[in-house]
Amino acid sequence: MQKNIIRHLIFSTNFGNAAIIYRENPFMLIKTILPCANQKSLMKIIAKEEPGEAGKHQKARLVSRRITEYFEGKPLPIPWKWMDMGSLTEPQQSVLVALTRIPYGELRTYKDIAEEIGRPGASRFVGTTLAKNPFPILIPCHRVIRSDGSVGQFGGGTELKRKMIELEAKHVLSMK
Repeated sequence: MQKNIIRHLIFSTNFGNAAIIYRENPFMLIKTILPCANQKSLMKIIAKEEPGEAGKHQKARLVSRRITEYFEGKPLPIPWKWMDMGSLTEPQQSVLVALTRIPYGELRTYKDIAEEIGRPGASRFVGTTLAKNPFPILIPCHRVIRSDGSVGQFGGGTELKRKMIELEAKHVLSMK
């Protein structure tokens, strides 16, 4: 197997088709792509990433299955060892790590995250970092809302963010 071959894997979820982009050898996730309303929109997003051919790597299938299960209401383990964070600065990485500490079904504000990383005045920095999150779903940026309680921006659109928040809230109640 050659090194640095980039592939993509498209899969179906209850919220639409999603994808992951990964490097084959050694296996590393490069990006997750949120579910899209239609295949054409998804393919346009994938094309921007120059992902090469479709792939079937065993670890890629495992990640896609876990993401599919997330959209069925199951909490998602984060595959840190497979996530390429090299394009992010240390402060950006600290924001994303902080997001992973938000329990399934709970929400935090941009301000809460800024305070958690020791930068209380950096709410905008947190928002900008979330906009660059290469691993939405795996790193739950959808759990961060504005201080006024509104959902705020989201790469997949505010409606998808709202649905993901509702999905988690519904399943947290059923777990109790």
